Amino acid sequence: MKKFIALAAVALVAMSGTPSAAPADTCWDEFIAREAEREKIRAEGPEYFSKIALLAPQGGDAELWRLSCSAPTQEMRAAASAALVKKWFPGGDPANWESVTGFFPSSSFTPKQLVAVNALFNAVDALSRVEGGKYSAAWLMTRFAKSSRAKLCFIDEMPEYFRKVLDDLIAETKMPGDWSSSRIAGPYPFVPLYGGERSMSYATANGLQFLDGAGAVANFGPYAWDRARGFVYRIVDRSDRGFWLRD
Repeated sequence: MKKFIALAAVALVAMSGTPSAAPADTCWDEFIAREAEREKIRAEGPEYFSKIALLAPQGGDAELWRLSCSAPTQEMRAAASAALVKKWFPGGDPANWESVTGFFPSSSFTPKQLVAVNALFNAVDALSRVEGGKYSAAWLMTRFAKSSRAKLCFIDEMPEYFRKVLDDLIAETKMPGDWSSSRIAGPYPFVPLYGGERSMSYATANGLQFLDGAGAVANFGPYAWDRARGFVYRIVDRSDRGFWLRD
């Protein structure tokens, strides 16, 4: 709040010297409204997120994930999604998304990291639709965007459905930051299905996102995510088929 007051004071001094009072008044009002919304993100966002996560129904991770995608109400969907974020992200903080590794279920080829980020986006979507939840949704996204890699992998390129959710949230909460996307692609939810094996040349030629042996986003690895088609592939070196395969 002290930072907000200081910024407001600086803006007031700057505007007082402008020759036209009306434009200055308009700018001042817009500045105050914008900063008031951003203060609500910081103050109300984390508290509401913690409260709604406690309302999640009892059940294992698989049940919470199912409800995250298709609960009968937005409140239940928000609660289930928030509970997964709390459980899967270290400290319940989306900024720590890169620490989520492994596969979900463990016997599958579905990267848990991608499921976790999709659960986060489900939480943002549902929270933005429930009364009092939009600032919590904005807080989650601002925490996620603390990671430059998150912005590169999941904000610069995202499905059309979530792009609309994000644009509406930005308009309603004035959340700060660069939220632009250079490419809109892929289904939503974006958790991929296993699509079999592909070669390294196929993955690089088609611009697929590599994943390491623990299913985490990487510059190079034995798996690749085809976000446009909604598949994850095992990358196989035809000269040594056993080299890339997970035990």
